[in-house]
Amino acid sequence: MSRQTWTKARLFIVAITALVTGPGAQASWIDSDFYCRVYGCVVVHDGFSFDVYDNYVFATGGTVPNGGRMIPWTGNPFQGAGGVNPVITGSRTEGFHSVPLQDQSVVLGIDTNGDGVPDRLPADANGSGFLDAGDSLDPFAVSLSTDLVAADTSAQRSFYLSSRTDFYLTAEARLIGPTNGFNTANLLNRVDFDYGVTRQGVDDGMAFGADTRRGNYIRSLGNANTVGDLYGSPVQIMEFRNAIRLRNAADLPSQSVRFDYVYGFGGYDLSMGDGHLQYELEFDFYNR
Repeated sequence: MSRQTWTKARLFIVAITALVTGPGAQASWIDSDFYCRVYGCVVVHDGFSFDVYDNYVFATGGTVPNGGRMIPWTGNPFQGAGGVNPVITGSRTEGFHSVPLQDQSVVLGIDTNGDGVPDRLPADANGSGFLDAGDSLDPFAVSLSTDLVAADTSAQRSFYLSSRTDFYLTAEARLIGPTNGFNTANLLNRVDFDYGVTRQGVDDGMAFGADTRRGNYIRSLGNANTVGDLYGSPVQIMEFRNAIRLRNAADLPSQSVRFDYVYGFGGYDLSMGDGHLQYELEFDFYNR
């Protein structure tokens, strides 16, 4: 997995992967699995493949205690290795690799009135969304209010969740690469982080949420406003006080909600210099 420049998030979920639309599509996998039914589990997916986290500890025959990390399931030899990647919110387009290449940078715009909002942007010739050699900018006048500002430094990603248990969702941030210049824990405090749950919708033709529990059982814990708040150790960010799955269904997406998160480096100007800030976000699941 190539780790390139600028900010990005990684859904770091290492467990078994299977096709949602594979054999047995008349019933959802979560309806029939013995360990999910008896002990409880969380299923995370991207609309194509899914990973499973169990409350049953296969190595000992015991169960995960309250507050303990749930067990990634890797015991099915008929499924391929892999993992779930976050998708661009509102689609099923894989969003993990949607980051600038080494010869690209975030688009800088011209702020003509000093309000911090770009009034003029370069022509993005190849539609990459990043500044590269093919882009151009028409001449502009300079005044005391003129400044260069970042046009768009945020990204929104999602993944889908179902469960037959209550649980906590945690997040942890880690720096990638050497600590120097921009690449420091302090700069992570400048990266805004927001998140929430979409209960029902349709993404690229995939309907989700019709067979999920209703009511006030999903709670944002409000423990993180920046990526810096997640740095160093797992932080509980959401509490699911009941199972997401409500009833048997023909497919897993209908028993799933969508977890959405957005992160972005705000307030940048050239006085801060230039550099690379590289980090990953790891989401995990804990028994409640």
